Amino acid sequence: MSWYKEGSVNIEQGSKTVIGNDTKWTNPLIGVCAGQMLILKTAETIEIYEIASIQSDTQLTLANKYNGVTKAGVSYEIPTAPKVSIEALALRLSEMLNYYQKQMDGWQSILTGEGEVTLTAPDGRVVTIKSQYSIANELIEYVKASEKLAESSTKSAELANQSATSANSASSSAKNSESSAKISAETASKSAQAASQSAKEASNSAALAKISEINSKTSEANAAQSAIDAKNAKESIDTSNFIQKSGKENQSISGSLNINELTENGERVYSPNNKPSADDIGALAATKTMVNNVPIYMVGGSIDATSISVNGKSVITDVTEIQSKLTDLNNRAYVTESYQNGDSWYRVYSDGFIEQSSVIIVKTELIDSICGTLVNLIKPMRTRNYGVTFDRLIWGGWAKNDFAHAELYETSFWLASFSPYTCQSYIRWTVRGY
Repeated sequence: MSWYKEGSVNIEQGSKTVIGNDTKWTNPLIGVCAGQMLILKTAETIEIYEIASIQSDTQLTLANKYNGVTKAGVSYEIPTAPKVSIEALALRLSEMLNYYQKQMDGWQSILTGEGEVTLTAPDGRVVTIKSQYSIANELIEYVKASEKLAESSTKSAELANQSATSANSASSSAKNSESSAKISAETASKSAQAASQSAKEASNSAALAKISEINSKTSEANAAQSAIDAKNAKESIDTSNFIQKSGKENQSISGSLNINELTENGERVYSPNNKPSADDIGALAATKTMVNNVPIYMVGGSIDATSISVNGKSVITDVTEIQSKLTDLNNRAYVTESYQNGDSWYRVYSDGFIEQSSVIIVKTELIDSICGTLVNLIKPMRTRNYGVTFDRLIWGGWAKNDFAHAELYETSFWLASFSPYTCQSYIRWTVRGY
């Protein structure tokens, strides 16, 4: 038996179509045809399907849908030359000739028959199409109907053209009449507007003249009243108590003036002869002296500053107590630098103290043996004077692991671990020191 297995195939789940890669399925010398087996081979399975038809060198159709997993570039085999008897071969040739005869009869009916013709495609599908003769008759009828429709359309277009010509003439006449009427209306409107404007101007002139006459009489009466009011005011003024002014440097008061009762905008007015008291301004009495050309104000009596309070709380405390608190603040360490990223962090304090921490995986590959792991510090230490602590993050069997630090360096340290199991553990290491 011969096998054809050149190239590879692609096939999708639920499809009958098989696509070949570098295949020659229609080559008559190979002998691939319907009814043969398509064997798909993978490392785990062998699948066998029946070929229904061959479409091209790279496409064939299966008799049933492919139910396996979609594959691409998979190996295949097709047994092409089985050992058969003469009778079986003759029967096969007879079936093939019968199939082609049916196809020829079908195509003959398509070319010369009438109505619809039914054909069976190589993949088993049944197709029904109209014969060429029927299609030609339908085209002839369609052309005739189109010609009648075109003739009818031509007549309708001529009638429409005539109607449009008549409508155009009527429209022109209407436009001429409309223009004449519009010109007459505009002329009449302008005349009416001119007459109305003249009447308004005449009315406005008369009103303005009347208003001017009334204003003139009112001004005359107001002037007469002002003269009377000025005369009465002059006669009612007693000039004996007013300042007699004759020049900027010569001002005097005729009569007495109580300066303690002088006010301006409701506020007391003070002068060298009317000084405010401490009660007036709410301030302590003070004496001004000059020391090295610097004004100094001194209160007449002594004040105990420590007794001054606001809302029950002392304003000034013992200076020694303040200095002590300032010293405590200066000696207190504070954070000058910090860092955090996920499980890793560090802090640097003002006195040089550093604390830092991170999470690592420690692998124990030998049972009951001490394993060493080099741990790199996030922030280098200034000295080796620091301590290391460890915390297990995952328990269970790993809880029996033991950890300790060995050699300490400024940038790293050695971690020693011991476990009775082969495993890996998550731990957090923390370093504190200088």
